[in-house]
Amino acid sequence: MKLLLVQSYLGGNEPTVFPLGLACINAQLSGHDVRGFDTNTSKRPFDELKEIIEGFSPDVVGISLRNIDSTNKREVVFYYSYLKKAIDEIKAVSNAKIIVGGSGFSMFAREIMEDEPRVDYGVFLEGERTVSALLDNLDTPELIKGVFYRKDGNVVFSGHGGQVDLNGVNLPDREIIPAGDYKEVMETIGIETKRGCALKCVYCIYGFLNGKEYRLRAPKRVVDDIELLLKENGIDTFTFVDSVFNIPLTHAEDICNEIIKRGLKVKWSAWFSEKGLKKEFVELVKTAGCRKIILSPDGYSEKVLKSLGKNITKKDILESYELLKGIDGYEVCYNFFKNPPDQSITAFLSMLFFSLKAKMQMGGRVHFEFNSMRVEPHTKLYQIAIKEGFVKDKENLLYPKYYTNPRTFYIEKMFNLILRLKGK
Repeated sequence: MKLLLVQSYLGGNEPTVFPLGLACINAQLSGHDVRGFDTNTSKRPFDELKEIIEGFSPDVVGISLRNIDSTNKREVVFYYSYLKKAIDEIKAVSNAKIIVGGSGFSMFAREIMEDEPRVDYGVFLEGERTVSALLDNLDTPELIKGVFYRKDGNVVFSGHGGQVDLNGVNLPDREIIPAGDYKEVMETIGIETKRGCALKCVYCIYGFLNGKEYRLRAPKRVVDDIELLLKENGIDTFTFVDSVFNIPLTHAEDICNEIIKRGLKVKWSAWFSEKGLKKEFVELVKTAGCRKIILSPDGYSEKVLKSLGKNITKKDILESYELLKGIDGYEVCYNFFKNPPDQSITAFLSMLFFSLKAKMQMGGRVHFEFNSMRVEPHTKLYQIAIKEGFVKDKENLLYPKYYTNPRTFYIEKMFNLILRLKGK
């Protein structure tokens, strides 16, 4: 069977990100003629997609939808509209069956299947085993767990397919799309060390998508993946795509020690929790190649942190800052929400003061992102938004809504005005 795997278009303003999901799926396929195409590395994404389909004549086109929109950014880009555009181009020149998957699809699986009747199958949650099985059973999708399909004009779900054993599947096969098409920045190429997240942040969809318990990839397999990336693709720069790298702490330490043991000269970034940041650990990750530590405290008062479901305190934020300030050799990035639940003008001004102080003390080493809050289904924020009347119960959130604390709504408006005046 001829299969074309496509990463959906992100609008042309987003940095290119290697399609790790497609590489994971490709590694599990056998007996098929498989090609890949990332619309985001093309100057003519939809024209080139059409040309590839005309030349290759695939039986099936699989599209990975990483996200529905730009999520928490101030300027919203609605990626879902580009999925529709891609389907337009496919259907203009081919009768190929269309499979859609990826985290963006799984968040709104039934909504997308009902909204876009030209999608033949939807792969729900993790696709490594599901896609391979589905390709062998296109006429009987009901036999395969984790699949949305159509029967008698209705959308049907075959049932949950279960979670993937990360140590029981092949390492990602990145030959599907040449890694050289991507710029060597840390956020471009992803490496997984685990799936799942035991944290309880109210806004986060990660637990729904990957499970609420950690599934650890063996440290040696993680570093095998890094070594393949380095030796076979010539890429020494990547990011760990876990929700949080340093939980569990011993797992992160073992990965770093394995990188050092093998003498791999690499540069990487990762998301960290403030609670695991001790001097010895920070020195270890630096020795292992870490060049960017990304933190997401999200709020800057005890009340806000509690409302967001964070497992940290303001003390953790301040103590980790003092530690990181004193160790050179990497960048530090902070993510905050502008107007989360239980925000106050005092907490907002304190957050701004903290960011200004950090810029004065750390200069270009420190960066700040101030984001809006996308209300996503399957999250506690969704329930908060319903309770406050911000969204309606069972409202279709496929078309995005952004939460702002109604008692301090002026904060976000004021902040956005400041950003516009600064040309951002």
